Formats: sequence, C-alpha cells, structure tokens
Amino acid sequence: MEKKGRTIAVTSGKGGVGKTSIVSNLAYLLSKMGKSVYVLDADLSLGNVDVMFRVFPKFNIKDLLEGRKTIEEIVVEREGVRIIPATSGILEFSHLSEAEKDKIISSFRQIDGFDFMIIDTAAGISSNVVYFNNMCQEIFIVITPDPASLTDSYAVIKVLHRKLGRRHFNLVVNMARDEREAEDIFRKLLSVTDRFLDVYLDFYGFIPLDRNIGLAVKRQRLWVQEFPETLGTKALMKICSRLIS
Repeated sequence: MEKKGRTIAVTSGKGGVGKTSIVSNLAYLLSKMGKSVYVLDADLSLGNVDVMFRVFPKFNIKDLLEGRKTIEEIVVEREGVRIIPATSGILEFSHLSEAEKDKIISSFRQIDGFDFMIIDTAAGISSNVVYFNNMCQEIFIVITPDPASLTDSYAVIKVLHRKLGRRHFNLVVNMARDEREAEDIFRKLLSVTDRFLDVYLDFYGFIPLDRNIGLAVKRQRLWVQEFPETLGTKALMKICSRLIS
C-alpha cells in the first residue's frame, strides 16, 4: 500500500474485547479533530462497523471483489468518517484468495490522500488477519483482563512476529477497572513476550469499565457522541491525542 497517511491495524486475540467499538469511536474522534479518516471493516464475513455508525450500505467489499463496484463507490460516509463496509454472514470471504488480496491492494492505491486508514480486523490468527496486519504500518492489539484474552493476544503477537517479522506492537487495554489494573495486564503480557519473543510492546492507553459504554453499544450509538463526558470518552481522547501528537 502506498504511504498516503498512517495505516493502522486494530486486532485482537479473541472476540468480545470491544475492538470494533474502540475503532469506531476512535475514528469519530479523529474526524472531529479535523483528520481525514477511513475505516476498513476487515472482518469480511462478519462485519459490523456499519452497525456502530447506524448506516445501511447498498454496497460492500463483496461488490468490490466481484468487480461490480470501485472502492470509492462502496464507501459510505457518516460523521466525517469514510467507511469501507464488509459483508455479513458470507463465509466465502473468511479466507481471501491471492487474486482477491491483489484486488484490495490495487483498489487501496486508488484512494486519495488520508490522514488515517484504520483497519478493523477479525479476531484470531486467520490468514485474513495476518494479511491485513501486514498491509499496515502500525499494529494495535486490544486486550482485556480476561485471562483468555491475555493468552490469545500472545498468540497473535507470536504469529505476526514469526510470519511477518513484525516487532513493534501497541497495546490498548479495554474494560480495566482502573489504570493500575490496565498496567498490570500489560506487564503480564510483557513478561511473557520478553521471555519468548524478540518484540517491543508499547502500552498505548486503556479504556476503563464504564456502564455508559455498554448503554451506548446497546443503543447502537457511539459512546463518545452519546456520553462525551464519561470516563471512557476521556480515556479514548488521551489515545487520540497521542496518535496525532
């Protein structure tokens, strides 16, 4: 991919860690800070970024891959964020062919300049997850205090390091009780990677447990828009400020 702006993959070892919610709210905040932001929903068979933004796209990545539409024709804009929507419930796109991967790369080269391209990958270590992380300059891993999230996050880092040679990973801890718990989760993962892998982990920030986030998600609303003064919004603002500084 041409380096027109910053390309960021946001991934996780397991589902249910709030990755898509963080991506959607982060993109909204960046757009309100005057940045040009694209979000690619790269969970190609179970996408739901469009749900977070309450949009109902007529076209999606399936139309692009099957040659019916260009990438700009499938983009939908909401709240200043340009969304490249995925399909939902179509298993055939859970593993892209080489021709489909080439199609995505060539299509991305057609996009005019942007400040941020955020790619919301599927959870886990599928070939698609590896591919989309490889497309990006930066990799963010979302992790929670759940022990399974810790184990699966290590697995993702190990795969991306060994298959792609990636050595730098940014960690965002979600659903932590407070900063102390978030830092403790980070240190636990760091102790394992320091022992077994030659990688660098950066504690990029955390999102606290916040009942207002849950309320916004149930309403299919962006929590930073619905509750601008809540703890989760303030925490995500810190991450945004660090991204653009």
